[in-house]
Amino acid sequence: MSASATIPPAAPQPQPVPVPIASLDTAEYRRTNSATTSGAIEAWAAGYSGQSIVVGLVDSGIAADSPEFAGRIHGSSRDVAGSGRSIQDEGGHGTSVAAVLGAARNGGQIVGLAPQATLAVMRADRAGSCATADGCRYSDSTLAAGIEAAAATGARVINISLGGSPGNAALRSAFANATRSAVLVISGGNDSAAQIDALPTSALASGNKAAIIIVGAVDENRQLASFSNRAGSAQDNFITALGVRVRSFDQNGTAFLYSGSSYATPQVSGAIALLAQAYPNLTSAQLVDLLLRSADDAGAPGPDPVYGRGILNIARAFAPSGGTSLAGSAVPVSLSANGSLGSAFGDGASFGAALGSVPIIDGYGRTYGLKIGSTLRTAGPARLGAALGSASLERADTRWGGFSLALRAMKVSQQTHHADSFRRGDSGDAPLGFAQRGLDAHAASRNPLRESRFGYQSGAVRVEVASGHFASAALPASGPSGLVAPDGLEADSDPARDSRALVLLETRLAGGRIALSGSHGELRLTEVAGLARRARQSRVSAGLSAPVGPLLLGARATHVADEGSLLGTRLSPALGLMGGKSLLLGGSLDSTPVPHIALRVAASMGYHQPRLANTGLLRPGETLRSIGWSLAASAPGLRTTDRLTLRLAQPLALTAGSFAAADGKLLPAAPAQRERAAELSYDRDGVGFTVFHRSNPGHQARPADAGAAITLSRDF
Repeated sequence: MSASATIPPAAPQPQPVPVPIASLDTAEYRRTNSATTSGAIEAWAAGYSGQSIVVGLVDSGIAADSPEFAGRIHGSSRDVAGSGRSIQDEGGHGTSVAAVLGAARNGGQIVGLAPQATLAVMRADRAGSCATADGCRYSDSTLAAGIEAAAATGARVINISLGGSPGNAALRSAFANATRSAVLVISGGNDSAAQIDALPTSALASGNKAAIIIVGAVDENRQLASFSNRAGSAQDNFITALGVRVRSFDQNGTAFLYSGSSYATPQVSGAIALLAQAYPNLTSAQLVDLLLRSADDAGAPGPDPVYGRGILNIARAFAPSGGTSLAGSAVPVSLSANGSLGSAFGDGASFGAALGSVPIIDGYGRTYGLKIGSTLRTAGPARLGAALGSASLERADTRWGGFSLALRAMKVSQQTHHADSFRRGDSGDAPLGFAQRGLDAHAASRNPLRESRFGYQSGAVRVEVASGHFASAALPASGPSGLVAPDGLEADSDPARDSRALVLLETRLAGGRIALSGSHGELRLTEVAGLARRARQSRVSAGLSAPVGPLLLGARATHVADEGSLLGTRLSPALGLMGGKSLLLGGSLDSTPVPHIALRVAASMGYHQPRLANTGLLRPGETLRSIGWSLAASAPGLRTTDRLTLRLAQPLALTAGSFAAADGKLLPAAPAQRERAAELSYDRDGVGFTVFHRSNPGHQARPADAGAAITLSRDF
């Protein structure tokens, strides 16, 4: 098509429809190494092609009748050298550069990075120079005229794949004028120099630096081309793209493999065109900052004097960049990690799927949909490592498929106990002196592997105060837990406790026990951006045990106040979980039907009420409910002092309840699967051997987990 038959820029188009990548991955695309190395296909798949975007090309013209550019040459394209010529390219440079930028997607030789962009071609070569041995030549005045003319068409980006002198006053003025509305993309030069060419140096000094990109060349191995100038002092505005053996064609349609920063430059211009179509509200400075920020770092970390900002990556430029937040708010949201779920939630599949895709805004004001459920980390299904790892000096843990074998060499229970007994009426009673005995708020940090405990007993009444990493209280009806099968009455115990201070008041009554305890501590959970390093938890428990004939009945009630987590779950401010309250009710039954044979049944039920911020995605829904239970039987082994124990259990799991979305939609919290754990252990003189099997480990639809463990325990 001739210049006189060309059309004006297209009107803005509606939001494009995404295109399957498979339909874009054609033989034409695979031939186009400038596209395959830059990540352009990701932008094309999103529906962007440069349509409605005007790109200025100041060069030696274009093959105006080539079907590769048909219907997309701007009507204002012309010869700006004042020679009265058409824009028909005579030297081939202008056409080959234009093809890398905007060749049509038509099954031909190559496809340009912005195959539907409108090309404002300003022919600026000196008349007759392209036919000489030295090739096309350009004067400062014609370059200035070309830049001014391209800017006048409304071009969002102007490509200058040329070198030259610093330029005269007219050229420097053109740089300044053009960068008020357009992005200038200029080749850095091919002299193997430590600094960029004089022409782009002049542009940086004369124009709006924030709207200028200087381009160097890399080869197919992403190494700077031997001929390419380095970034030098222009490193903050310098980016690289493929510039060695770039496939394109000349004014006659003949294919060549071209080398030079001239051919890296239109790739960057094409990328700007794609971004400008996708995000029309971004300014030139924002387009430049976005493209430079999203480059793949190369060379020394960060901007450097060789690669500048790195290597062009169009796919990353289209991904969210800068700080991301929920749409319509300033609440930050992560693209990859918005929380970790406690084991009671299982894999959170129902919860995450119900959250769906939420709108977020990136640092450039661009809107995206984020499947936020996929950014929630699930609890690891394995518990054996945590059970064996607590305060052990050595641990070997090996897995084969679904089988685990672990060995704990020594369990260290370094504890400092302070026990004083006073009888009513004793004289000279000493003060309790808790702080003097290491029971202040810093006991756990001073002694991370030990517990400090103080006990006082008067008649049937006993008081205990403890602090430290292992601080615990044996409430009435408490039962031992196995390695992977917890006791049902102790289902509320948190293995992630980091430190704890507690007080226990107990009295014995009619063969039973009644106790009240309170504790406060920190939980060592997965850190989540925007939240305090530690979560805190306070508990108040009441328990009793009473013999009824041959049975020992137990009951337990616990109130838990969580700050920063709930059931071991921590969520980012985007979801808004600030903590919550729980009421745990449990009971147990112990029996010794025949001497030395012990049976135990225990279970607990929990009611959990999350505390949610008004600015997050979650709203209160139905009360969360949980259940945990266990069955255990033990008998003597080969010796009466040995114990053989079989345990069956369901660890604490949510069974009902939901959160709500802002639109009132309920988000079910209970996992679809329930773990069932069975373990058989044999203990003899501090040496234990355990085998176990778990279905749906961690309340997740995972392969069954089987394993064995050997423990050797000594207390000091």
